[in-house]
Amino acid sequence: MLDAIVRAEAAGVRAAWVPSWPVGPDGLSIVNAAAARTTRIGLASGISITYPTHPLARANEALVAAELAPGRFRLGIGASHKPEIEERYGLSFGKPLAHLREYVAVLRGMLWEGGVELDGEYYRVHAALPPMLIPPRPPIVLAALRQNMLRLAGEIADGAMLIWSGPSYIRSIARPALEAGARVGQRPCPALIVGANVVPTNDFGTVREVAQGAFSVYATLPTYRKMFQEAGYPLDAQGRLSDEFIHEVVVYGDQDTIHRRLLALHEAGADELAVSVSPLTDPIGEEAAVLEVLARLSP
Repeated sequence: MLDAIVRAEAAGVRAAWVPSWPVGPDGLSIVNAAAARTTRIGLASGISITYPTHPLARANEALVAAELAPGRFRLGIGASHKPEIEERYGLSFGKPLAHLREYVAVLRGMLWEGGVELDGEYYRVHAALPPMLIPPRPPIVLAALRQNMLRLAGEIADGAMLIWSGPSYIRSIARPALEAGARVGQRPCPALIVGANVVPTNDFGTVREVAQGAFSVYATLPTYRKMFQEAGYPLDAQGRLSDEFIHEVVVYGDQDTIHRRLLALHEAGADELAVSVSPLTDPIGEEAAVLEVLARLSP
């Protein structure tokens, strides 16, 4: 992944979003390593899971990333899903909206104001940065799939990150919910970052196979089922994606077609795209071709 970030910077890509999973390499640690090997590209954790890490500890970690990549770092966080948190970590999932509201309050206090005094339902935090540390104020981005989380992001965060979404969902559900939250918070609407999975082929059979395989890890999670139902693309009885949904959401084709489909996400309301490439036969060559497209999209 580090080499891919270096290649993205060389191609002129503006930002790299580094994923984290419930089990696997920690994205924020990868951000720190990438900061030492790059000079221009923006670096963002997309998304660091909240429940296993206390928000004060997360703020301490973010201080390191902000120091290593000054002006380039964004902290993306998300609650993940109840089965992941309760079955893998043995933690109570509780109410994710209330949990994240308090989590962001701690991060905002420590990283933006230099201290926090919070006695909440989930966290009790009374802390301040040492006097010699200036709060770095990295943007805080929330993972958000459905309307309530998007509204929360609009109210309290500096961005919302959305995945498995096509132009129709962005335009009719995601963007309006984010803007509604911003109105509640009486603040400008934050950025909507949309994850886009690129499959560099015109063969829809291959695209279908890649999409179904990629979605298999999400298929049992209720939030996605509800989200796709709301988008008008319910899963079938076996929990599989419909062809119509795959065509709507997965970005596939040749370079020009990929460029047009990525532009369509922007036109629907995405402020930024976090693109991942599903390699087929030539991973480095296919990545390079997609990086060329992304460089064309960057202002």
